[in-house]
Amino acid sequence: MPAVLLVMLVRLPCAHGKIFIGDRVSIEKPAYEEIFAIADEIHISSSMQNEFIGIARRIVADTEIEKDFIGMAVKLNFSGKSQKDLYLVGNTIDFEGQSAGSITAFGKNIRLKTSTGGNLRASAENIEIESMTRGKTALWGKDIFIKGEYGDLSINGTNIIFSKGTVVNGNLTYSTPVRLDLSHLDVKGDIAWNKPLTERLKETTPIVKIKRLYSVFSLLFPVLVMLWLFPNLFKQTTYISGRNFLKCFAGGLILIISTLVAIPIIFITIIGAPLGLIITSLFLSIIYISRVFPSIFIGRAIFFKFKDTTFLWVLSTFIGIFLFTAISLHPTAKILLNLISIPAGFGALFMGRINLIKRLRKEKIL
Repeated sequence: MPAVLLVMLVRLPCAHGKIFIGDRVSIEKPAYEEIFAIADEIHISSSMQNEFIGIARRIVADTEIEKDFIGMAVKLNFSGKSQKDLYLVGNTIDFEGQSAGSITAFGKNIRLKTSTGGNLRASAENIEIESMTRGKTALWGKDIFIKGEYGDLSINGTNIIFSKGTVVNGNLTYSTPVRLDLSHLDVKGDIAWNKPLTERLKETTPIVKIKRLYSVFSLLFPVLVMLWLFPNLFKQTTYISGRNFLKCFAGGLILIISTLVAIPIIFITIIGAPLGLIITSLFLSIIYISRVFPSIFIGRAIFFKFKDTTFLWVLSTFIGIFLFTAISLHPTAKILLNLISIPAGFGALFMGRINLIKRLRKEKIL
């Protein structure tokens, strides 16, 4: 069987149309039924009286179609006329023709040279458009070149270039990083400029407050989970980090340095990469959580006259983390606080495990 067929490989009649499937589908005679085609390449060189839907690597259409045209391809070329709407999706779209309806195009590189009776919508990284559009036109992209005559025109882009002689019979709304000089345009309606959405969000959204809340809750959530799942471990580590602070700091510093030296050595061994990734993830997680234990001890010390209850520990955790994040607002204080609290919390966590092992051995359980 040849690689390229001028006739479809499969032609299946359906209730009101035809289905074409093959390496190459070629429509060379006028079509009166609805057509659905899937192929590597689709070539259309005749008129179509009904709807067309095509999916291919490449679609080349030189046609006059009475109903909707829907094409999806890596490379899509359309020339001709359409009495209804066109929907074009692809990596590269090249359209040259007329449409009595609307045109919608989505891709990476789009070139449109058209006369449109309805609306025109296009979204791509690069858009080059020359059109006479009666309806509304909306464009979204990065680099956009515009020429022609339009009704209402709305554009969102990074680099927008208007050709001299471009006419906007309605309102022009555009969004760019900087305001453009549009004195060479003929705009019958109003001109409105907006900053990009990202810039507007930066101005209206309290980013600093969100970052502060995130820093609080990113610590609060894992610490409360630890308190819920391992309450004895959590309480013991908190007490040790405060009552044996210097000992925990020295021991934690030695453990951290030893771990940092051991991790690269583990990675360079033959089977050490998976183990090294596991140890690295575990090490970073412990470092992240352990740094707040000294602050939580201070929160618990405030209520030293009260008995241990779950509510009291939750309240102490809130106070400790709030104290930690409040001090961390100052850049220098944040660095010093982490340098002090990380070794102390890390050492307290391991010191508690060492004490547990010693007690189990003493009781001859291990």
